[in-house]
Amino acid sequence: MTDQVPELEKTEPVVLRDIKYHAAVLQSDGDFAVETFDTLPQLVTRLTELIDHDVSVFSFVGTHMRVSKPPFRHLLSPWGPKPLFALPVADLEPDDTGYLGVDPIHLERPPEIKTNEPMDVGDQPDEFFSADNVLNVFDSVLPDPDN
Repeated sequence: MTDQVPELEKTEPVVLRDIKYHAAVLQSDGDFAVETFDTLPQLVTRLTELIDHDVSVFSFVGTHMRVSKPPFRHLLSPWGPKPLFALPVADLEPDDTGYLGVDPIHLERPPEIKTNEPMDVGDQPDEFFSADNVLNVFDSVLPDPDN
């Protein structure tokens, strides 16, 4: 029997590729820690060091799943991100602007808010189109929050 985990192909599921060895150590005074090791021999070495100490140890093998940064935290699991929040449906507000761009609150610098110049009676509708005949009135436009 070998102490090494066989080398896994890159096509193996992430849960098998990112395997780690863990020891949950509970000391007699109530202190608790989880220690993580890359190899089984490292775990065995640590358990050997703890022999004859006043501790309880629970060893296991698995994948460390981290949590993403805010504002919408997710558990980053091998099976995909899992949301750690619930949006109460009753609190959802409709956005009448229809804007789907980046949330301006989380930008490094605020977006430029453009407003349309009022049209004179003599203005032609052609002025709303660019040279390539593309409607450009709403290009990079965010709704004005004061209106």
